Amino acid sequence: MVLAYYVTIVILSIICCALYYVKKRDYYSVNYTLIFILAIISQISYLAIALSRNAREALLANKILYIGGCYLILIGLFLVFSLCKIIIPKWVKFLMFAFASLVYACVLSSGYSDLFYKSFDIRIENGVAVMVKEYGPLHNLFLAEIAIFLVMTFAALIYGWFKNPNVSRINLLIGGFMQIFSIFAYFIGRSITTEIEWMALADLVDEIGFLIIMDRIGLYKVDDLVSPSILNDGHTGYISLDFKKRYLSATEVAKKYFPEMAKNLADKEIEDEKLRGLFESWVEEFKTDRVSKTHIYRRGEFIYAIRVSYLYDGKRKRGYLLEIADDTAHQQHLEGIEQYNMNLNRELQVKTKLIEELTFKNKLIDNLDD
Repeated sequence: MVLAYYVTIVILSIICCALYYVKKRDYYSVNYTLIFILAIISQISYLAIALSRNAREALLANKILYIGGCYLILIGLFLVFSLCKIIIPKWVKFLMFAFASLVYACVLSSGYSDLFYKSFDIRIENGVAVMVKEYGPLHNLFLAEIAIFLVMTFAALIYGWFKNPNVSRINLLIGGFMQIFSIFAYFIGRSITTEIEWMALADLVDEIGFLIIMDRIGLYKVDDLVSPSILNDGHTGYISLDFKKRYLSATEVAKKYFPEMAKNLADKEIEDEKLRGLFESWVEEFKTDRVSKTHIYRRGEFIYAIRVSYLYDGKRKRGYLLEIADDTAHQQHLEGIEQYNMNLNRELQVKTKLIEELTFKNKLIDNLDD
């Protein structure tokens, strides 16, 4: 039964890796790839430990397992920073990576010194090997790494929730659940039973969680779904909505045109009632007619041309995309032409009337002469 637990997790982990490969987009961070590589290494290592028949085999598998143990939580933290749109200096990232590497160097000392493990052995329970370890002083460094990175992860999630309205609350909740489950697996799960490693399940939960986040993250990266050449012109902005017409994200140009979007919460309806009504009416018209029409919207001194289309992630329709272009100069030019034509028409009418009056007077004079 215990062996079936590890085999099942390995199979599910392989499925998750396959799904990741299918879902992968160019705009995904390389950290997502590292997450799935480290997770599958960890899952196979748990299985290898369970199948070990002597302490040396188990120790080797355990050293490989700690690659995920030391680096998976760090890569997950970098991804949380990315989700929360927190930019940290490169030298800070280097120090964090160096700290994780130092911890892993301590792990590699096991079997050669008693600093990380004072002693280790295996016992066979239900046909499966279970490592029996007595921790040395350097193991506290690994616990410190977990504690520090978990605290930083929760701090980033809280910052993203309260300080960055454009960050998806659903993605933050998924990230928070993954961290809480990891804490439960490492610190509480072992007190429930030592027959299985709960962290194997926690790593699988992380894979599933990041798959869900990956499936959603394209909705909030409208910049990556639009041609860079169009974005770089500085005159066209984009606002993305989901199929329920809830706000997802906006480019910087769109936020300049509509400052309300900068404060609007992701996954929530548009707070400004006037804009919400306009956007919803245009979307409904697009859904009904299946044709993208240009809507002219005046806002102060500016005139915007707005078109509605589908928001695509690859070939999948994920919502609606509002393309907003500053059409002020063009519209003013058209208005100028229209005004010129109107003035010309008035002048023509005045001249026509004058000609008619002169013609009438000439006829009247001719009649009097007769």
